Amino acid sequence: MPSVYLETTIPSFLVARVSQDDGLAEKQVITRTWWDRHRHRYELVTSEVVLVEAGSGDTSVAGQRLLAMQGIRVLADSPEVDFIATELIRRRLLPSKARLDAVHVAFAAVYQVDFLATWNCRHLANTNIRSAIKALFDEFDKHVPVVCTVTELMELRHDH
Repeated sequence: MPSVYLETTIPSFLVARVSQDDGLAEKQVITRTWWDRHRHRYELVTSEVVLVEAGSGDTSVAGQRLLAMQGIRVLADSPEVDFIATELIRRRLLPSKARLDAVHVAFAAVYQVDFLATWNCRHLANTNIRSAIKALFDEFDKHVPVVCTVTELMELRHDH
């Protein structure tokens, strides 16, 4: 079964009130559809960093986000995760303000997760950044997770 690392935008879009912004509302619907109909096709994983992020903000919505994430395996932090995240920032593949995004990518690489699901297209699901990350991970001889949106995940076929 393919594995998927869920970063914070996934539980956020899953439980948020429907946005007045059509683009965001569409992503919320797609996330809920994937969650209800497709997530069982994957081994879902996350990290404590995601749970901390998901648990912040408005307490009622934060509680819903954390409830949605219950039962999902939480990957342990490690020096290797920190090293890779630091390199992503140091080499300017991601801006320093995107440290948590670098951590998400590092977790997926270190634990050889097949996919990193995100709606963050600025720092993660971005063609230029994906290419730069692949080059770095090839240099380090690290697994390269497929960083993708939920839409891209739903379009995949997993024939076994």
